[in-house]
Amino acid sequence: MKVGLNFLPTVGPGEMPAERFYDEIIELSELADRLSFSHVKLVEHHFHEWGGYSPDPVALLSAIARRTTRVRLVTGAVTPAFTHPIKLAASLSVLDNLSHGRLDAGFGRAFLPSEFEAFGVDMADSRALLEENVEAVERLWTDEGFRWEGRFHRFGPLPAMLPRPAQRPRPPVFIAATTSPETFTWAASKGYHLMIIPVVASHEKLTGLLDLYRATRIEHGHSPDFRLHVSYHCYVAESQHEAVARAEEHYAAYRTKQLEAYGSWRGITSNQYQGYERMEQAARTTTVAGLMAADNIIVGGVAETAATIRRIGKLYPGAELSLQLRFGSVSHTEATRAVRLLGERVLPELMEGV
Repeated sequence: MKVGLNFLPTVGPGEMPAERFYDEIIELSELADRLSFSHVKLVEHHFHEWGGYSPDPVALLSAIARRTTRVRLVTGAVTPAFTHPIKLAASLSVLDNLSHGRLDAGFGRAFLPSEFEAFGVDMADSRALLEENVEAVERLWTDEGFRWEGRFHRFGPLPAMLPRPAQRPRPPVFIAATTSPETFTWAASKGYHLMIIPVVASHEKLTGLLDLYRATRIEHGHSPDFRLHVSYHCYVAESQHEAVARAEEHYAAYRTKQLEAYGSWRGITSNQYQGYERMEQAARTTTVAGLMAADNIIVGGVAETAATIRRIGKLYPGAELSLQLRFGSVSHTEATRAVRLLGERVLPELMEGV
């Protein structure tokens, strides 16, 4: 199983300036690159201290691109609803060239009402915006004389976009999917890859959605083989006792930031996001112990961490793990230690017998 790093910042100016946080993320990415991790992934969020230090993942991944040589660089995910497709296609293409063809382009709908309000975008249009704008980005990467007549944007005919992506005909496209069958079937119909977060849905529900996704891929003439990114929080230490104690402390800090962001759902319902108004309460009652019991978090010493990853590998065969090591109040020192433990001890153990 391939393993990479996932960054959703949960810090703000009261804890550290953004410039220091970015320096530390770049250092962790360099270390991961040297230790044979498969990818570095960054999210897009705005304003809240739950993700807000990553409003432009393409910019930060571009900096990481110049300090690494091997890891794939994943937008996990950018939000087409908030960016014009010409601008988004161009910035992603620059990143693909800066990294010499290491971009995995992940797109998502966004789900926080406060972000839609800030950008003046109607949440009811989120799915249509995602579908229309991802297609427009794809066409901009590949077509000449391209004219777009969509519901939300109209432009062209245009000459070939410059620069073209380094990967031909285009970078791999991933779609962030959680609980909506419509997202899984649309992504499958287009032949896109997937990014999922098991903590949002049960393994049983995700198994059913992935079965639906595979069947839809085949129905539309695509290969049944696809790439799958699966994201988890992770705290690895020298001992199980230390890992559990520290993970509980750091997850409590993470939950505080998460609840502030999820609070933007208070008093709001949307037929495009059914059940999301209950996310705040669900997050409030989430514990490390409960997550561990459901294999929805990876916490332990080296042996326990390897065992959990093996179990996850059986649940999602062939998937790539995206591990969020820097969450809540986890320090740079702790995150660096975790990357080393994973790269120097856990990953080699997982390779034994492969």
